[in-house]
Amino acid sequence: MAFPNIKPIHVIIAFGFGALSTLVASWASLALMLNTFPVLMPLPFQNDDLVAVLMAVIVAPFAEELAKPIGLYFMHSEEKPKLELNEWAFLGAMAGLGFAIVENILYASSAMAYGGDAALMLTALRFLLPLHMVATAISGFGFGLWTKTGKSKYFVACIFVSMLLHGAYNLAATMVG
Repeated sequence: MAFPNIKPIHVIIAFGFGALSTLVASWASLALMLNTFPVLMPLPFQNDDLVAVLMAVIVAPFAEELAKPIGLYFMHSEEKPKLELNEWAFLGAMAGLGFAIVENILYASSAMAYGGDAALMLTALRFLLPLHMVATAISGFGFGLWTKTGKSKYFVACIFVSMLLHGAYNLAATMVG
């Protein structure tokens, strides 16, 4: 077995909290946007497109990458499972998958205004590049380092890398169209 220390409940918790974290991240993004937007508006560029890009590249990655590993923290604080680094990374990926599924459903429902084919195409494209799984696997790895060493700086560094990766992905996506 590739992950001998992971119990099915660990996967359920990681996936479930990852899915629920979509709501937490949406709320945090909205709060950050409402607090950031008025600060940006007096600036000379007052461009809605630029503000939208800043939100996608900075605000969304910040909120989402902090929210997605919440289940890992709860799992560790309640059970303190003895997991290897690759197991924490796997659980991070499962949290990212839960998040991605809910987010993709939300995006697909918005795209339905353009027809079912558009919604299906958007969903398929979003699953081709599993950003949320990869980014949260990095966070999970960092969380595992934290649990093994007691040094939170590893988790913070991995969260930061996840945020940078997510921001770069969103920037590329906005540049393409």
